[in-house]
Amino acid sequence: LCGEVYTANPDTEQDVVSPEFRWAQRKDRVLITIDLQGVADESFAISNDGLFVFTGRGSYRDQRDKVGNYRLELQLFKGLNASDPSCSGLCDTWKYIQPESTCKVTEGSGPWEKCVLAPEVHNRTHCAVNARDVECVLMKAKREKYWASLLKEGKTIRGMHVDWSKWLDEDKDGVRWNEQVDRAWEWWKDDDDDDEEEETEQQRIAREEEERKQRDKFKRAKKKRKQSRR
Repeated sequence: LCGEVYTANPDTEQDVVSPEFRWAQRKDRVLITIDLQGVADESFAISNDGLFVFTGRGSYRDQRDKVGNYRLELQLFKGLNASDPSCSGLCDTWKYIQPESTCKVTEGSGPWEKCVLAPEVHNRTHCAVNARDVECVLMKAKREKYWASLLKEGKTIRGMHVDWSKWLDEDKDGVRWNEQVDRAWEWWKDDDDDDEEEETEQQRIAREEEERKQRDKFKRAKKKRKQSRR
């Protein structure tokens, strides 16, 4: 099955193993996290028809001394937006290029002030090799309802897990109180039709006027009850 490839590597004479990975999704993207640390010699192949392939060397956190060769091949449920492997110059064959830090913290500032450069590839297909894992953002071909499954025809493979730390229910994806920070979010572009509409200035004035009337009505009733007890 796709994702369960075990073949001999003539260079290292080691088997190539399918790694453990987790996944979650949004209406416009799929989030893949490969649970390998210290990954090296990595490569990524991503195509518009939904094929995702990762190869590299690494180890699991509880088996640091057992460095092996890994390959993950997934035929996703639907197609992807994979037309620019350079991510507009921000990637090297889908691998995110970490920019050099150019900002500075004000001299004498407190420890809470830090220089943080957020990635500029939020809304592009890309992968980032971290110290403890590999994270990939795979943009769907179009924004649509959640896929019924990750893989084509609802298949499952060994080592595949739902990433509950990144999962977000479909009815909460895109609403303004979404606290997920996995992407730069411009809700005025992606806001769903069924979300609550923004309150206009006239509606705000009318609401505040109605609230004032209700408060006055309550005060009059409270005053009337006090007078009747005398």
